[in-house]
Amino acid sequence: MSKKGRKFNRLRYEEKKLALKHHFENGVSVEDLAKEIDVHTSTVYSWLKRIDYDFDKIDLLKPPATSRRARKSRILTDLPAWVQSEIKSLRTQHATMGPLKMKQYFFRHHQVVVPEKQIYFYLKDQGLICERAKDTGSLGSPRRFEYPSPLSAVQMDTLQVTLSGGIRIYLVTLLDDYSRFILNSRFIAVKSMDEIIRIFRETVKEHGVMDRLLTDKGSEFVSWSSFTRFETLLCDLDVELIASGPSTPQNQGKLERWHQTFREDCERKYGGFDYRSEAQFEVNRFVNYYNFERPHQSLGGLVPGDRYFGLSEELERELVNYRAGLNPDKRIYICCNIHGQKVVLSGNRTQELKMMVNSKEVEFAGE
Repeated sequence: MSKKGRKFNRLRYEEKKLALKHHFENGVSVEDLAKEIDVHTSTVYSWLKRIDYDFDKIDLLKPPATSRRARKSRILTDLPAWVQSEIKSLRTQHATMGPLKMKQYFFRHHQVVVPEKQIYFYLKDQGLICERAKDTGSLGSPRRFEYPSPLSAVQMDTLQVTLSGGIRIYLVTLLDDYSRFILNSRFIAVKSMDEIIRIFRETVKEHGVMDRLLTDKGSEFVSWSSFTRFETLLCDLDVELIASGPSTPQNQGKLERWHQTFREDCERKYGGFDYRSEAQFEVNRFVNYYNFERPHQSLGGLVPGDRYFGLSEELERELVNYRAGLNPDKRIYICCNIHGQKVVLSGNRTQELKMMVNSKEVEFAGE
């Protein structure tokens, strides 16, 4: 291996001290010492220069005395009070929101960059998070796949929920595969095909017809012996049905993850529900938060609504400009899609606002 591409040892202070002691006491040349301890000769000369060629000054090679506790204290001190307050609030309301998701939340909703490490240390200092688990990785994990656009494919499934009185109810959810946007999420008392058809029709009426529907092979969707009324409805609407078995659980992986998030962030938070109406009220509120406020890691910190309504490119461009310092004093106030017109309203709180429609600036008649 050439000298340019060779990797040398990185020595601790104690090792450097022993090496230089050998140099001074035994008269070993710098070149021979470098070979012996497997470092570059220039490295040894840099040590000697730092101690002024005087072994009595060897302590100058010690690393900075800044302790981990001091670094942590400085990180916590630098965290603004309003950020600390919001971190506490987010963690209390949404138990699964970790440091990375909070970092994305602050940037997406406040255009403020809060380092993940600062958030982590604050959560740990407040006893709101355990030690970070090491990521061992998994070479055999299935590769992620998503369909190319909204309503290209929709996942549909049911989740059993038990009320405090022991009564079982079922949450029927339809999730857009491309954006992770929750199209509908309704509790039903009995898991039947009639209820599935009713909720499916309700979803199509509000959002339009999807190209494909991904389900499992539950009896409320398909039958082993006949063509069901639900399958007939899909044929009439020209919707391709993809019913996966237990050997391909990844086909509904995004919806399974939504079920997990719902249990952790909503159901457990309230310690279970007493009535179906109460459960529906809370899931409606949670869906609104999930679709429009909660940053999604697989969406690069955007929320599902950004992707579903076709605003991800505009938002990403605004956020990149903000990161690059091109718009250091601007804040995104509104970003929406109105009858196909993509509208971004931004500006400083103390100045006139700027309105962009389909990436073109227009006059904004506002105060």
